[in-house]
Amino acid sequence: MTASLSARLAPIAILLAPLLAILAARLATHSDLAARHPRTAALLFLWIAADALTLAAIARAPKNRPGLRVLLGTIAAGCIVATVAAAGPVREALLDMRAIVLAMALTVIAYLGWSAADALRTYRRTGSAELAACQVLPANLVRFAMFESSMIRLALFKWGARPHVPEGAQGFAYHRVINPMIAAFLVLQLIEIVVVDLLVSHWSRLAALVLLALGIWGALFLIALMKGFRLYPILLDGDCVHVRAGLLIDLRVPIDAIEELEASITKAEADRADVLNAALYSHPNIIMRLRTPIRHAGLFGKSREVRRIAFRLDQPAPFIEALEPRL
Repeated sequence: MTASLSARLAPIAILLAPLLAILAARLATHSDLAARHPRTAALLFLWIAADALTLAAIARAPKNRPGLRVLLGTIAAGCIVATVAAAGPVREALLDMRAIVLAMALTVIAYLGWSAADALRTYRRTGSAELAACQVLPANLVRFAMFESSMIRLALFKWGARPHVPEGAQGFAYHRVINPMIAAFLVLQLIEIVVVDLLVSHWSRLAALVLLALGIWGALFLIALMKGFRLYPILLDGDCVHVRAGLLIDLRVPIDAIEELEASITKAEADRADVLNAALYSHPNIIMRLRTPIRHAGLFGKSREVRRIAFRLDQPAPFIEALEPRL
């Protein structure tokens, strides 16, 4: 239990430690001591920012040490953070040191040039803009941006579109159970947007605008969820079951890999790490036990092996009748 908890908390600690170190160093640049010795404070802040980010990159992959380009990127990021986040007098002192400014500029240019060349080679080899962007920016940041872009496009467009069911495949809907609950959340979200804007605007117009933007984003996200659940049903084609939950889950399961359909599953079992539970906001009524584990990659690249796959269909009987003879 303790080992499992430590394994879960380790990635969070690796993320928070450099952020806390940089935040503490930034606060120190606003102190009286930093104001009296701005050049020393600037160099210390630059060193802490670059060192914290570099150590975090090394700690994230203890077995596979990051390459030279990654380390160059963390140092370049530290240079940018130290320049932007420092207090005014400390920033001015940093920019007055021409040798330091030249070294920082060359570091950033070297990283961007190296990454751009790698991105171009990756795009020519794979044709994937996402993989190419991962050569310049952190992979999780690129995946998050791509996911958010897809959700926003789905929320704003594709009104009245037909469910995506390729020719030769059978589609099985699951949105009739989930979408009414999400619609209730959406109504509450819209009410919250109006109430929060009216209340907070009397205190701070800037804070009201920020909360308004977050509220609109939340509403669009819920709309995208509802449309995604309707437009992307679970599919059964010639040789696989295509398990989908809108844009959140997308996994092809070969029929040969399915051992049997189980009658039920408890909530504790559905929450296990080796179970892919695609029945969002509801309890699954289809449980597929696999002969061998299948690796499932999450939205942001984290993968795990699953031995059972659970989801909920509006009408499970037709799916069972179509799948069982193929097992």
